[in-house]
Amino acid sequence: MVFPQADDSRINLGDYLGVIKRYKWSIIAMALLGAIIGGLKAMSGVPVYRATVTMVVEPDFSSLASATPGAAIYATAWRFYETQYDLLRSRAVAERVVKKMDLVDRRGPRPRAAFSIIDEMKKLIVSSVDKNTERNEVERSLSVRQEKAKREASAAFIQGGVSVNGGDKSQLVYVSFDSTDPNFASDVANSLVESYIELELESRLNRAKRASNWLTERLNDLREKLTLSEQKLQEFQSREGMIDLKSIEQLTSNELSLLTQELLNANTKYSELAKRYGPKHPKMLAAQSELNATKRRLSEASTRIVETRTKEFELAQLEREVSANRELYDVFLNKFRETDLSVDNQLSSVRVVDQALPPKAPFKPDKMEILTLWGVMGLGIGLLLAFLRNQLDNTFNDIEKLEQRFNLPVLGVVPLLSPKDLKSLQKEAKSKNIGYVIGPERYFVSEKKSSFSESVNHIRTGIMYSNIDDPPQVILITSSVQAEGKTTLATNLALSLAQLGDTLLIDADLRKPRLGKITSIDSEGGLIDFVAGSRSLHDCIKTDADCPELSILGCGVIPPNPLELLSSKKMANAINDLKHSFSHIVIDTAPILPVSDAIVLSHIVDAVLMVIQSERTTQNMVRDALRRLEAANIVPLGFVLSQVSHKKASYYYDGKYSSYYGEYHKQDALVKRAS
Repeated sequence: MVFPQADDSRINLGDYLGVIKRYKWSIIAMALLGAIIGGLKAMSGVPVYRATVTMVVEPDFSSLASATPGAAIYATAWRFYETQYDLLRSRAVAERVVKKMDLVDRRGPRPRAAFSIIDEMKKLIVSSVDKNTERNEVERSLSVRQEKAKREASAAFIQGGVSVNGGDKSQLVYVSFDSTDPNFASDVANSLVESYIELELESRLNRAKRASNWLTERLNDLREKLTLSEQKLQEFQSREGMIDLKSIEQLTSNELSLLTQELLNANTKYSELAKRYGPKHPKMLAAQSELNATKRRLSEASTRIVETRTKEFELAQLEREVSANRELYDVFLNKFRETDLSVDNQLSSVRVVDQALPPKAPFKPDKMEILTLWGVMGLGIGLLLAFLRNQLDNTFNDIEKLEQRFNLPVLGVVPLLSPKDLKSLQKEAKSKNIGYVIGPERYFVSEKKSSFSESVNHIRTGIMYSNIDDPPQVILITSSVQAEGKTTLATNLALSLAQLGDTLLIDADLRKPRLGKITSIDSEGGLIDFVAGSRSLHDCIKTDADCPELSILGCGVIPPNPLELLSSKKMANAINDLKHSFSHIVIDTAPILPVSDAIVLSHIVDAVLMVIQSERTTQNMVRDALRRLEAANIVPLGFVLSQVSHKKASYYYDGKYSSYYGEYHKQDALVKRAS
């Protein structure tokens, strides 16, 4: 028969809580350890002070709007502030602070690692040069390089301590500097803002100066071109005797109008005289001569105007060139005048609201924050280790895990007896002069009202109700390996069953028998003798001194071939004969994995009960034992989880049995105090 395994992949928060409860002291210890480490770190940390300067940076939205119209102005403003933050953290500003505060030669909080390395390099280089030659040159070179390295290291140190942030709903900008010296922190923060403002002013002045220089050069070039074009125009007018184009056109128009009017008048006069006189009349001849002279003058004027038109085109070109040069010159002249005034018309306005003051309390380390952080880290590591230990734990510590893993019922648990309980029993046995050892194997008869005894009774009930119509009569107790508690269960279960009727306890562990050491029976006669027929049943069976209803059949003389004897027909016949004499028979046999005794005996009994020791027996052991039983077509009645600590019961079973064990332990204490 195949033993199916239940799917235990489902997430159960109760299991997680059980793991936490089980390893709670380890988790608490890790959390305390983390808190202690955090406390030591907080106490040993160097105090760092933060000085902050508050200033207002107001962008000129009118200038931004002219360059970026519409809704994009807000994105441009955001980039503007980010740019200012980067400028405040820039190396250029840091170098100005180093120069302003003279940090290269000043003694105070500054990086010394780089300086010491440079000093060592200086010593090595100087030592490799001849002391009598070029010493002064090497020292000067090293001094320059050392000075440069100090400036760079100091600037990097300043950059590393600067932090800049702005308000979400305001134009305030907070510039902070962290240092172990509060006075140094405030000095650097104030110098940083001053250097930033100076850098911005110098940058704008340089831009204005460069623009002014460029415009000046362009104006000079344009002025030369304008002067040259004007000279060409004047020379042309002087040479050709021409005034400006507009005047010429006006004179030409007036002359043509006058000549046209004279021609019209002469023609009218000639027409009137022709009506009264003949062609040869003197007046007609004079009118004809005047008309011809007028036509000749108009023709000459038209010819002269046509000749002048070409010169007018050249004059117009020269005038246009002068006009274009003058307009371009005027544009650059106006731009030059605007550039001279651009220093006062900036894109932003910066002013300091609150200067940095030496802080009175350190900014960090935040002792409470460090303590909390390390405590939480320790707690997290403790939880992680707890769940890791739980996952790596290949043993069984709760009923549900055992049942889900092998899909077989767990009939009960056997609590682990404390050394204090066993010590009290041994004292009692010594006072009564009992010749055998009293231990957990016979705890039931000594403490019948204890939680241990109630657990055994619970197992007995599970066995009896496993088949209510035909309960098992012969019960075999075995385990996977030695020392799992099978003999303890067998003896106590037999004592419990004796309360229901005559019970026989058989020691069938022919490899390492133990019943003779924990009961009052002697070694003469036993199972081997009864099966072999060398002794009668009456001679082999002994009655328990503390429980008359319990009979004990020891193993007797151990034979050289125990397996052959247990697998013989005589053994089966002997068990059948014993069924007629006793109501219940409990057989304590050898474990399954080392030998095959339990497998052989399982075919002649009514039920097989496997004992699994809590937190010791691994899953591989149980699986291998069940495979051997499966190969022999044997199905165990169920499991019994033994040696379960009542203190850990609430962890294993998520609190389901904690009140159960607690109540019975209270009863145990009351009974002991009463006795």
